[in-house]
Amino acid sequence: LTTHPADMDGISFKSVAWHRGQMMDMIDAGIDFLMPVFWGVPGKYDGWSFAGLGPLVEAHTAMEREGLKPPAIGMFFDTSILQWNDGNPDGSAYHVDLTTDFGREWFYRAIRDFWSRIPPQKWARIDGRPIIFLYDASFAAKQDPERQFTHMKARFREDFGIEPFLVKSPGWRGDADAIYAWGGAVNGPLIFRETVSLGAGYDHSAVPGREPLVIDRKDGRTYVDRWTKTLQLDPATRPWMVHVETWNEWHEGTDVAHSREYGRTYIVLTRLFADMWHSGTQLRFPWGFANADAVAWHAEKPAGLTLRPSSGDGFWEIRTVGDTRAVVSLPNPHSATGRYLYFDVDDAFVCGLMEKSATLRVTYRDADCFSFGVEYDSTVPEGPLDGAFRPAGSVQVGDTGQWRTVEFRLPDCCFMGRCNGADLRLAIVGGPIELAVRYVELSKSK
Repeated sequence: LTTHPADMDGISFKSVAWHRGQMMDMIDAGIDFLMPVFWGVPGKYDGWSFAGLGPLVEAHTAMEREGLKPPAIGMFFDTSILQWNDGNPDGSAYHVDLTTDFGREWFYRAIRDFWSRIPPQKWARIDGRPIIFLYDASFAAKQDPERQFTHMKARFREDFGIEPFLVKSPGWRGDADAIYAWGGAVNGPLIFRETVSLGAGYDHSAVPGREPLVIDRKDGRTYVDRWTKTLQLDPATRPWMVHVETWNEWHEGTDVAHSREYGRTYIVLTRLFADMWHSGTQLRFPWGFANADAVAWHAEKPAGLTLRPSSGDGFWEIRTVGDTRAVVSLPNPHSATGRYLYFDVDDAFVCGLMEKSATLRVTYRDADCFSFGVEYDSTVPEGPLDGAFRPAGSVQVGDTGQWRTVEFRLPDCCFMGRCNGADLRLAIVGGPIELAVRYVELSKSK
């Protein structure tokens, strides 16, 4: 473990007393609902993920009888089990294929098995519908965007009389009720239309076989900064659900629970910010981009618009071109005919742009490619992947070698990171495919 429980005695997911202690602390932290990480394989009902639910429910019931109000219970469906399971009759893993009837039913049965163990009066609900968060989609062998969720919802309605409220991560295809992103402990706050994901930091250095990754807590400042950034958003338009990542994932050091290293610091901080969130408080500071009219990138000092690190199909380097510093596209290992430059928009700025229009200004060197265009993450499902790469036009590039500025109009903005993990990209084609860009600005349309 990287961080440790405050007291190792009595720790067990089979212990009613342990679950009670955790929920008492969650009450102190102002948590509305909890989500056990569920890894239950259909038909394998002696597994650990099933064993912990009974004691949780028992502790929850006892607290209610005492007049306490423990957090409601939702489901965090750890979709790792779609690949890592012992679901075949011979004990080998069944890689769940959601394009098949069997695969879709397997997927549903895992969800059914969880909710059948939680009394309905304890369910965490949105408009009466029980909340399900879906982890990463990459563990499914194949997806069926037309049927995988509709089948699950129909079967749930048959068994429980109501459809669930489905919160999916961006890799999942098909309609859901909300979108969130895992990774708030590393990169938070991750802001979507309905959800915010954030955490206190990350450190899995104690886990064997992993490359070290440490996001320093900075004595609580990381957590405070993420919450204050979130609370700068306008309560009238900001998301309405905050996903704290995590309560007690000790091995990755993302915990906000009572710990040996930090005591009850993060419980107190969570309560402070949860109370502000519940009351509709908006914080105002003379920094940040929540109320800015524009964000910009340039090589010396980006301001709310970030060039994604050189990787994937978007390699680049910073060069001195004439008397200025600029980013220059480099060869794409995945394509000999096109190169990309990816940009991320500040999440707080994005919150005020959802479904609205923006203007993108690009200052580029008029040389070394035939043309470049803009593709961006849009709420309108045009272009590949339901609008994740919606085209916004292109411009022909000449050979004058002069710096020129061009504008692109971006209607119906989404900017949820679906553009290969970024919000927008410049797509460069023709000639040496070596576009130099010295300035990019994204402004809210008047």
